[in-house]
Order: sequence, then C-alpha cells, then structure tokens
Amino acid sequence: MYRVLIIVDKLGWSYDAIARGLVNSTRRDDLSFTIVPLEGGLEDIEREHDTYDLVVAMGWTLVMSKKPKHRYRHELTFLDRKKLVTGIHSHRSWDGYTSLPNTCPAPPTELIEQLSCLRSVNAISRRLFNLFRKAGLTNVVLTENGVDADLFSPARPISVDRQRPLVVGFCGSTNIDKHDYLKGYSEFIAPLQDLPNVEVKVLGGKGDQRVSRVEMPNLYSQIDLYICASTSEGFSQSVLEASSCGRGVISTRVGGCEDLITEGHNGVFIDRDLSAIKRLVTKLEADRVLVRQLGEHNRQRILERYAWTIQGPVWLEFIESNLKGCISLV
Repeated sequence: MYRVLIIVDKLGWSYDAIARGLVNSTRRDDLSFTIVPLEGGLEDIEREHDTYDLVVAMGWTLVMSKKPKHRYRHELTFLDRKKLVTGIHSHRSWDGYTSLPNTCPAPPTELIEQLSCLRSVNAISRRLFNLFRKAGLTNVVLTENGVDADLFSPARPISVDRQRPLVVGFCGSTNIDKHDYLKGYSEFIAPLQDLPNVEVKVLGGKGDQRVSRVEMPNLYSQIDLYICASTSEGFSQSVLEASSCGRGVISTRVGGCEDLITEGHNGVFIDRDLSAIKRLVTKLEADRVLVRQLGEHNRQRILERYAWTIQGPVWLEFIESNLKGCISLV
C-alpha cells in the first residue's frame, strides 16, 4: 500500500476542505492518505514524514517562504524534495497584490526556479496553470478545484416573488483593509444594498464571524445570487460552494470563474465598475425567473464538471503520476 501525507495549514480551512474532498472521493485499498495540519502538527510531520511514499503540501507557501526578500527559500527542509509535491492556489501569494481581472504579472523567476526543484506542482485554475507554464515551470499540472456536491446542495429553491428583496451574497472578511480591497466589498458590493428591493448578505468571515463548513449550505440557501468582485482568485471555494447550492454567480473575470461561468447561462461577468454592477443587479432584481434559471444551470454545471466525484479522479491521477517508480514503504 502506498501512503501519502497531505500537509495543510489549519484543520477546517480551505486547504483542509480541498484535501478532504480529494480523500473522500478517491477511496482505494492500495492507497492511504493522512492529513496533518502545520498548526499543531509540525512535530508529527518531522517525525513521521519519511514513512510516507509521497508528501503533498497543499500550498507552496507551506514549504517555501513567500517573501521575495527571502528569495522564496525552502522551509521544512527536512522534507525530501524528491518526493514532495505542492500546489499553486492564488496570485496573492506571489504577485505583490498587483493582479487584476484583465492583467496578471508573470511569476518571479526565482519562484519558478525554486518550484522546479520539487517533484511536481499542481495549479488549481487554468489561468494559474497557463501563467506558470508560460513562465517556464515545466513540472506544473492542472487540477481544478472541486466541491462536495452532496454537502453543498440546494436547500430551497430561489423565489421568483418580487414582494421580497433580491438577496445578493458575499463570503469573506469585511474589516481587513487589504482583504477588503482585493475582494471589493466596500467599493463594489456593500453599495448594492442602496438599490431598491436589494439586500446584501455577508456569509461568514473571520474571527467571531467564522462559521463551520457544515453551516454554510444553509447560509447559501438564504441568498438568490452570489457576487465575486475580486481583483484575482485562484479558484474561489465560496464561488464553487454557492454554485453547488444552486445559486448563480456574477463575477469579475478571475481564475476559476472564467471556466465555471458561461455568460448569461449560469452567471454573468462584471467589471469593477460600480455603476455597471448596479445596472446589472437592478436588471436581475426585475427578472427573478432569470435569477432562478442562473442558479439551476449553475448547479448542473457543478454536477457535470466540478463535483469532487468528477475532479477527485483528476487529482488522483496527479498523485498516482508522482508515485510511479516509488517502492511502497508498507
């Protein structure tokens, strides 16, 4: 039996959710996975890592410094780089917060060089994959994010009754300045609540606002439409979860959303232009049948392409390709 160690940052966070989606969708008798968080688990990782055939650090910042002044130096240097793979999940970890929907800088040469030292690297969206491949990273593989379509399922249909407000949902922190700019909450989302018969609902957040994943489907069911106004995304888990819950998405042209959304079918693309966004939301408020259709089509899109039952085997193929030639330690 092959044993794979998956390193995440914290249990219950995004990397952990992705890891569990992979593990739960790819159960096999000849392959076992162990998920260990860096927070509280570093000693276990250092003590046990060499008993595994492959180590998967979900994000590269778990095993390398993301500070350019450190020249993206390797961390956790006790890990054997020949059996270490990692992932690229965002632009913000390396771009100095300069990426925009229509313009993305190339990854730093030193980052490419350091990632090239690892056994393999996966990217979770086509945009990230293409950026790093074009920059010269030859050991990068595309494995798109997935979502648990059983947990995140429509709890109630979208109402077409205009006697109730159109509820636009957003998931994230609203009280961190840098995060607020990147997500566009104060500038492009909060002002939508000034529109007639429109309500903006913030779903979860950080700190005291944080809710568990099992509670999120109920929150998504309380909205009619999900909005992503980000400067950049790897492949937003919140967008996938809302989509799986049968909600349409209006989004900037950022990673993942570009592949998920078919314009006018399961969502609508927006620019970071408040007036234009207000016009679109006003139009959607007046056409609740269209809002419901966007949600229904988006649920179908998830089932056809982004459920973990679909994406899990893609990730498994990535794992298996890096186990080839390894002699099982068990």
